[in-house]
Amino acid sequence: MLYDKTPQYPHFAHLPFAKEPFKAIYVFQRIITTVLLVPIWILVNLPRSRRPRQSWSLRQIIFVNFTRRIYRVTEVAGVTWGTRNPEEEPGPKELKETVFEWAPPLKESLRKGVVLDRFGRVPFKRAGCFKQIPVIGIFFHGGGYSQLSAHEKSRTSHIPRRLMKNNLFTEIYAVEYRLLQHAPLPAVIMDAAAAYSHVVDKYYGSNFASKPCKIILLGDSSGGNLALALARWIRDEQVLPTPDGLLLFSPSCDASHAFPSTDSSYIPRPHASTDYLTDTPEPRALMQRTFLGFKYRPGGTGWGQWKRGRSREGREIEEETRSLMEIIHSEYVSPASPRVLRRWGHIVDLYDGSRLGDPTPKADSSPDTFTPRNPAHSYPSRYPQFHTLFAQFPKTFILIGDAERLTTEVGNLARAMGKDFHDVFMIPPGWWDERIKSEVWEDVKVWMRGFHEQ
Repeated sequence: MLYDKTPQYPHFAHLPFAKEPFKAIYVFQRIITTVLLVPIWILVNLPRSRRPRQSWSLRQIIFVNFTRRIYRVTEVAGVTWGTRNPEEEPGPKELKETVFEWAPPLKESLRKGVVLDRFGRVPFKRAGCFKQIPVIGIFFHGGGYSQLSAHEKSRTSHIPRRLMKNNLFTEIYAVEYRLLQHAPLPAVIMDAAAAYSHVVDKYYGSNFASKPCKIILLGDSSGGNLALALARWIRDEQVLPTPDGLLLFSPSCDASHAFPSTDSSYIPRPHASTDYLTDTPEPRALMQRTFLGFKYRPGGTGWGQWKRGRSREGREIEEETRSLMEIIHSEYVSPASPRVLRRWGHIVDLYDGSRLGDPTPKADSSPDTFTPRNPAHSYPSRYPQFHTLFAQFPKTFILIGDAERLTTEVGNLARAMGKDFHDVFMIPPGWWDERIKSEVWEDVKVWMRGFHEQ
């Protein structure tokens, strides 16, 4: 099967090739033309001087170019890959390496903060003795909150598989959270919190004072964003014990990039020629709007949809825009956005290569001056009991490749976390290169040793 045979999702309904048979025709021709381009890419990149990175092999270049070109079908035809219905249990013959387990809905007593739905339309649903202290991982897969799944056959499952193969964890729970086509924010945090509560109940019981196990949150790309949001909710609400660590693989942490203040102020992320992921602004903004619970509006394309409208709809668009921009710059959604980092007094590297180096005073971080504009459950962001953005976060390990689009925002994230709690370790850019992957996994092993000590 070339792509997921799912119904046409509402946020893709306006796309020119979203309906069958046009979708199948477009996908087929895209694959054929991409295959035909492979010999040309090989010839063009035979001289190392013409390669995006001279250290790259032809295989790496073909992989990046091929994947980037194929991913375009999502933006034009609304295609998804490797997704699953989060409300269906895998069949008994599907799983060979893993075991499926339902997690009950989050308890009423734990439903606080960001997991309370501001729209009232996202229901809480079920999500799925040792000689040493068990080290438990909770893994959140990547895919931009719209692709892939937690299934063992999913491409991102190679991460928990490698961690288990290296005997770094006793168990790893891969969370099948609801993607944006199934429910908007805060559904992903609800599901993540339900899974975390389930693991805590299993190992802690009702005695949070004890330490029967160590729990590490693992996240890849958008899954890293979700791991950060879950860690923030646990810290802010203080209804569950804090996780012992965060292990983040190329975490996306600035969704606000798709929403510049004006069209002319948009600056593309770096490394467009070396990252296999597309970063076209309009489709990315559409996905972010859908993820945050805002519908596509005809007459506006993606990132330009906050432009002033006409007549009655104009006022609705303006009000919606104010709401969207506040949510997109929430610490839960974009913890490394320039606005969030400046609000908390951090230095910011911008996408044009410049730096904002004189942080503004943290006027909203003092308990005496904190006055939320909205109820906490609507736009949870600044909590008066914490004086820094990442106060009381667990120790963190971040991996990022120097050829990725996320280098700027991840660099800002790592610097802010290091300043706030001084226990963050970031692998120097370059780990995506095949030659040093093994070295990176060795660094992960070294970092994980501390969790295995009694």
